[in-house]
Amino acid sequence: MRPGMRHTYIALPLLAALAGCAATPASPADVAADETGVEGPFDPMPPESKFDLDGERGPRVRDGAATEVWAVTRDWADVEGEAGIAWPADSGWTWEQKFDAWVAAAERMPRSTGYGETFRIPTPYGERSLEAPTLECAEVALLMRMTFAAWYELPFFIQGWDAHTRQTMYAGHFGFVNRDGANVSRFPSFRTRYADHRGDWAPGEPWPRDERLRGYRLGDDDGVPFLEAGAGAGAYFDELFLNKRAGYFARLILLYFGSANLADEANMFHITPESTRAGDVLLERWQRRGIGHTIPVMRVDEPVPGRLAVHVASGSMPRRQPLWEEPASARSSFTLAAAGGEGEARDGTPYAELGGGIRRWRTAVRVDGRWRNIVGEADEAAYLAPGDTAQIAARPDRFREILADVSPAERIEVALEQVEAARMHLRRYPASCAARTRREDAFARLYVVTEEVHGWDQARTDAEHRRLEDYVFAELEYEASRTCCWNRSTAAMFDIVMDHARAEQAEAEAAGMCMAPTVFRAEGPGDAGYARWQSHAEALGRGGEWVAWSADETCPWQDVVEDTPSERAVTGFCDALGGVDEPEPEPEPEPVEPPDACDAFGQDDAREDALELSGPMHAEICADDADWYLLPDGGEVVLSFRHAEGDLDLEALDVEGRRLGSSTSVSDEERWAHDAPFYVRVYGYAGAANGYTITVE
Repeated sequence: MRPGMRHTYIALPLLAALAGCAATPASPADVAADETGVEGPFDPMPPESKFDLDGERGPRVRDGAATEVWAVTRDWADVEGEAGIAWPADSGWTWEQKFDAWVAAAERMPRSTGYGETFRIPTPYGERSLEAPTLECAEVALLMRMTFAAWYELPFFIQGWDAHTRQTMYAGHFGFVNRDGANVSRFPSFRTRYADHRGDWAPGEPWPRDERLRGYRLGDDDGVPFLEAGAGAGAYFDELFLNKRAGYFARLILLYFGSANLADEANMFHITPESTRAGDVLLERWQRRGIGHTIPVMRVDEPVPGRLAVHVASGSMPRRQPLWEEPASARSSFTLAAAGGEGEARDGTPYAELGGGIRRWRTAVRVDGRWRNIVGEADEAAYLAPGDTAQIAARPDRFREILADVSPAERIEVALEQVEAARMHLRRYPASCAARTRREDAFARLYVVTEEVHGWDQARTDAEHRRLEDYVFAELEYEASRTCCWNRSTAAMFDIVMDHARAEQAEAEAAGMCMAPTVFRAEGPGDAGYARWQSHAEALGRGGEWVAWSADETCPWQDVVEDTPSERAVTGFCDALGGVDEPEPEPEPEPVEPPDACDAFGQDDAREDALELSGPMHAEICADDADWYLLPDGGEVVLSFRHAEGDLDLEALDVEGRRLGSSTSVSDEERWAHDAPFYVRVYGYAGAANGYTITVE
């Protein structure tokens, strides 16, 4: 029973007999309400609540209280030197940056509970990692943020409004508390009630199990059979946390908070499209109250400057393992009006006022004895105030620009431009380690695209695009190389170093051999480390143009005797530049522009105009419109869209035009499979209009 309801007790066996069947089990939400004395879920904060960069005064700090789930020993802005699950030692990163890196480090893998891919979560417990659990969409984002905070003892809380008691409810590392920091109703005293095994477990030992925790569920759709038969969310939380208090807390926070709370300025804030990074969350909102769609950002790449490729993975309702979406598929979500864009919801409220769009977690900090959720200093440049509806509404259009597809030819061109820009800088300042690193970053991007387009390995790409100077000015380890502090090197010195390299090559060629050039770096202590190039300058009569080494910036490694080439320092000189006879590169493929508006390909409801489908495509069905596609090799076609925005259906026909069947569900997806060539017609039910993604598996 829920609080406030009249309780009438009847023995269950008698009740079952009277009903003529077994009693219906209480839902997990009802069980939680009976345990805690509080009915959920919690609403967003009332409209009159105002949240700016500094948030508002939250609950009183009560370290060590019985309600505490984990003690806070770090701040999100702290920088610590120890290596972690997704960052190297001495990274210089804050814990916010480490959270982003952890999300981006999630390994893609096939889903255990359906088609497509999901991800595997790395943990701080040795080699232990877990497949993503079966969750609703908002639950994925909430669990990831809360889990990271619990593992690393960082402050975390989220707040909502209890319409029954007319008060703000806070849930976080301190448990479920009110503004005074006191326990609410019968929510657990986590610290005194549940076990924490972090101090008595070591890698290689059996994982501590909490059978009571393993028995809890979020619903009848939260199964995680990859753990064990019949396992649900509670079993997953038991496998995720050594601190079982965090497992019990995870169950309750996911039952009491949802996507409406993430759209609340109290907990997350709007950001600019250009600042999107792993760990952010895209929200789609169709109304002020009720469910929306929550899409965690898993990875953000920048194939060319100013263009983003965003990978996402989202749960759903009914619950599912998060489904990983490639950038081409994810793009449509970022450009929807419901993602805080132009236009109005059905009740007349502008979409830009519903909390939708790209958002970032607020950071919990202590201020004057209370907890606050603020926008950190590092995020202020990305922050958009909730009242700035013009900029919020403009974001989907901006995403259309920066998430636009980039052809392989353009990616290669841009990478080579970046390589050449770094070379030009080195020709003026040959001691620049930053320019060497920028050049190698560009080559790393070039290796990826040339492998995708041509199937070339790194050696083949080097043979095509490397120059002698790239080997002479190889990348150095910045914090282990004295050369990196030397900012007064000159263009004349570049000429001298390169003349020395060409003389080396001529001597080797005369001897009938290939020899990699000497890397320009410190080879010994003091000025002796650059003696070979100074001597060459003098031999050329240019000794006066050689500038002695000096520490032109703070240089803790100025006493390094010999510089260290980086792990990426290019090798294989003789294979790449030693006369390897390779065929001419294949021409770059012409990019296929995906449709992004009604009839973008001239489709006019005619089968003979069908577009051949070979990869993911994005399009839009207008009222009473239809799009045709041909699958020349057969396969399974998948149509994905947001059903709440308009019901789309799919009809399949063979090459003679005979109807094979249709898919007309009321979900966000339609499918049809055929083992021979066939046509697909996409149309809106009863004239519905909507955007969609179509692909073939």
